Amino acid sequence: MVLKSVSDIWKIKWQRLCAGLLLTALLFPAYSFRAAAAAVWVAPEGEITAGAAIVMDADTETVLWGSNIYEQCYPASITKIMTGLLVLENCDQDEMVTITADSVYGLESGAVTAGLSVDDVVSVRDLLYATLLRSAADSSNALAIHVAGGIPEFAAMMTERARELGCTGTVFKNPSGLTDADHVTTVYDMALIGRACFNNPAFMEIEAAEEYKMGPTAKYPGGLTVSMGHKMVRSDTKYSDERVVGGKTGFISAAGNTLITMAESEGRRLVAVVMKDKNPQHYQDTKFLLDFGFDNFENTEVEDPVTRFDAAERLRTDKIAEGADCHILAAGPAIVTVPAGADPEDLTVSYDYNMTEFAPELAVARMIFHYADVRNGSVYLLNDRESALELAGISEEDPEDPKKAQGIHISRRTALTAAVILGAVLALLAVWFAHRLSVHSEEARRQAFRERQRQRLKDMELSEEHFQEMVEARRHHRIPEEENGGDRDEIGTDGPDRADEAEGSE
Repeated sequence: MVLKSVSDIWKIKWQRLCAGLLLTALLFPAYSFRAAAAAVWVAPEGEITAGAAIVMDADTETVLWGSNIYEQCYPASITKIMTGLLVLENCDQDEMVTITADSVYGLESGAVTAGLSVDDVVSVRDLLYATLLRSAADSSNALAIHVAGGIPEFAAMMTERARELGCTGTVFKNPSGLTDADHVTTVYDMALIGRACFNNPAFMEIEAAEEYKMGPTAKYPGGLTVSMGHKMVRSDTKYSDERVVGGKTGFISAAGNTLITMAESEGRRLVAVVMKDKNPQHYQDTKFLLDFGFDNFENTEVEDPVTRFDAAERLRTDKIAEGADCHILAAGPAIVTVPAGADPEDLTVSYDYNMTEFAPELAVARMIFHYADVRNGSVYLLNDRESALELAGISEEDPEDPKKAQGIHISRRTALTAAVILGAVLALLAVWFAHRLSVHSEEARRQAFRERQRQRLKDMELSEEHFQEMVEARRHHRIPEEENGGDRDEIGTDGPDRADEAEGSE
């Protein structure tokens, strides 16, 4: 290629420089992020048949893996774990319940029952075992009426309690899970409910039983023996799993097979939920989830999270705590779930300022941990010298949406990468500004020359058209002597190149 001027050379150099800097800006972060590739969440190898599934760490509320975890499905009888939890939270197991007609009549065809009759007097304890082990619909109805005065009222309590646990896709219409088009939940919500049950010792005592003999009733004067329906809890089935310590089965035609399972191994506790599944695949899918969760993750404690993440300064910045009155400390150990062998330096945090009635006394915030963009643990932050600030209603993230998290703490590796990108961008901007200044300078010089040229022509009483004709004639060696005369030295003092500039060529 033939270059016409110095300007052409500058353009090509500028293009090459920009391309080089841009390539550096793009490739360097790629190498940096490649170095940070350890901060990746683990995915299972294999497939399951369930339409929706999840495995959650019960201690940190970390979703280890899931599929369609927020899709609303019919839960069928795994509903009854919510019934059992709510009953245990609202009455004593020794209380006696008189069975009414609303408990035993009007049940869906094929519903499992404990053989209760109107006017039977049965303990809450017996009804709980019948509900959670045998999956009896009449006993769950009797419990609902005893606690709330009616089935619709109890269903409303169930829905509200689910909301308190963080469930956003759950609506309960009855205590048994029998068919109702509006009775829906998600595997994520059921895992949260299962986690609450796991944390209730009375609930888990019932779940540990493979069999239980109820007291006498009209139909069973010698007492009915109820058996655990979850085959992984039992010790006498081919699906028996010594890690499994509780759970609940479910089935209605509209739901397919549903299953919730609580398991414990080497100090870690998991909750697995499958819905829209088939029999016996729901047991196989659950084992797959438990194997994945126990084999690929570990729980670890974050040492001194308040200091590590400069939480006190963050709370002061966000007007949650006042300077001199502020003394921030963690409410307990900060436990997180991470992939086995993960680098703890890759943890980031966000903050939730919406303190519910279940938060510890003096709690002003909840520090939420993240690894590879997955929420993997939390700890309440206390201010043991309370601020005068009004904290109600202040929240950085929407508590109704577990997928949102704001105010994320930036790790050192990410900050370094961002600094490199910013430096490259600033370098590009500096070169661009230098180029623009050079262009403006050249334009100013050309304009000044044109002004001088026009002034000379004016002084010589020549028009620009006439001057251009003289230039063309000179180029072709045909300037008439009489036309050129003594004007050459005045107009052409810089030679032909100056005439070219007057013409405007570049």
